[in-house]
Amino acid sequence: MSRLEERYRLLLRLLPAAYRQEWEDDMVAAFLESMDTGDPETTAYLADYGRPSLSEAASIVALAVRLRLRADTSPRSRVWGHAVQLATLMLLLTHAVMVTGSIAIALWYSGKLAWLPAPAPEFALTTPASIWSATWNLAGYAWLPAYLALVLGYRRVAQAVALLAIVPPITTAMAQAVGDEPLTVSPWAMRLVDVALLLAMAAFPHGAAPVSRRPWLLALPIGIFLVALPLFILQAVEPALRLLDWPGLLCAAVAVAMAVHLTARATGRSTRTLPWSLAFTLLAATALVLRAATLPDFLDQAERTTLTTIAAVQVVAVLTVGVPLAVSALRALRNVPSAPAATPNPTTPS
Repeated sequence: MSRLEERYRLLLRLLPAAYRQEWEDDMVAAFLESMDTGDPETTAYLADYGRPSLSEAASIVALAVRLRLRADTSPRSRVWGHAVQLATLMLLLTHAVMVTGSIAIALWYSGKLAWLPAPAPEFALTTPASIWSATWNLAGYAWLPAYLALVLGYRRVAQAVALLAIVPPITTAMAQAVGDEPLTVSPWAMRLVDVALLLAMAAFPHGAAPVSRRPWLLALPIGIFLVALPLFILQAVEPALRLLDWPGLLCAAVAVAMAVHLTARATGRSTRTLPWSLAFTLLAATALVLRAATLPDFLDQAERTTLTTIAAVQVVAVLTVGVPLAVSALRALRNVPSAPAATPNPTTPS
């Protein structure tokens, strides 16, 4: 067995055991055939030093997620699949709400909202040099149509649109890394979360139960009214206020949502809450990791003491509500069977 085959078989261990038993040899044979260049020396070199490409690894990861979260697997996998779907929808909803607020702020900065006080000169937006620059800037607003597409059941469209929203910020972060500006952690950490969100959309496989459209569509205007509108008003009143960044907003939103969820569950007004509890646990872990990773960016800020104190309060708030919720959710998960009632027939690899 060559080193290349060993590396590929190690990657295939991400797939469920039943699926590997049925299809692993065929997948390995197809992969090794695709790596045959026709040149014996090059093929021998790849056999010793080659590795699966990033696209091949990404396809295996996506296949593993779909197989482990599909509807005909174990009850525990179905619960986790539902939880991942809920967490994905909630995080994508947060993006859509914040993008709506960003659109309003951009219109205000560009002078399109004449009924509002004029923004400070340093916040005025300059006209893009070309239509390509304008399109590039607008790509960041694609989270809103991506959310709508996912709620309406167009998963592939949602993934394609979300990819458009991710690419411009990634190139901006890379330009910062090679430029003269000081390197910060926040752009990279937030892009990693966005990439994870894009991959999590694979938890919406074909044939799965459709998303309940009405509550998720209603959640968008409600979130705009409760979150985006107050932030826009705050920005208009005091543009220099920067005490609550994106990780801080995420911590605050997750803490409030978990508190509401715990209250509803305690009063008995909520049923089938385990997937929701797991979803909030995933979001809380994401918010805490993002908050901790971006703390070094405060070191060069003039208000670093205030910002660090606020960040500590955010972490404490998330932990105070999130730890009891996570403990109760994991205890309830133990009562869910981990094995399927009947062994499903493996599907053909795509």
